[in-house]
Amino acid sequence: MSPKALHNLTMIPFFIYGTVALIMGIGWLSHPEPWLLDKIANEQILNESFQDLFQREGNSNLSLYLTNIYRFFGLWVSATGALTIIYTYLTRLGAPLSRMLIQVVYLFLLIGATYLLFTYIPASHFRYLVGAFWLIYIISVWSGIQLKKFDT
Repeated sequence: MSPKALHNLTMIPFFIYGTVALIMGIGWLSHPEPWLLDKIANEQILNESFQDLFQREGNSNLSLYLTNIYRFFGLWVSATGALTIIYTYLTRLGAPLSRMLIQVVYLFLLIGATYLLFTYIPASHFRYLVGAFWLIYIISVWSGIQLKKFDT
């Protein structure tokens, strides 16, 4: 495989990660009830519907609290996505060190996300996204290893 193709296979997954994170973060920031974006999994963890939870006495401000928590989460996810896109664009992951650093960071992110997902919210539709992220991560790492043969 040509060095250019290997380089693209190393770099493009991180543009995909960044773009998906940016879009998802904006979704959590802008949705009027962001906890409903993964309603089934959230209600499974709670073992109760949100409707029942909000009607319970003393929970009148719970929706405001959840909105704030999800807004912060959306901000964090979109910022992570933007930083990933910017880092990948600026470095082009051309140096072995730049590839290794981002791949190590995303290895920890993927391990953590996979653990949290399958431990706490296995019914979440995000399990398909994490599976796809692992696939493109493996492609990126493999391509980066192959690309080392061409580094000077």
